[in-house]
Amino acid sequence: MAGREGVHKMTSTQERVNFPGILRGQGHEANCTVWATKASLPGTSEFTYTSYSIENVSKTLPEGEYQLFANGQVSTALHRNGRWISASL
Repeated sequence: MAGREGVHKMTSTQERVNFPGILRGQGHEANCTVWATKASLPGTSEFTYTSYSIENVSKTLPEGEYQLFANGQVSTALHRNGRWISASL
């Protein structure tokens, strides 16, 4: 096909990764594991993390809002109905 020379399909790779985190708030602190999807950005050597989940919290924490420190960044995490909800890091 004419005009298709040099056209390269840009793809993104994804992998599930984990890193240690710390939850702080309401006078409490606990270690945790943060799981995320690491996705490369097509056409670059950069990547982003998406689809966060918090697991393996080292102790029982009361429900409420916490700061999540993980991967060199800080975000807000909510503990509601026994589940953790995290904003993007």
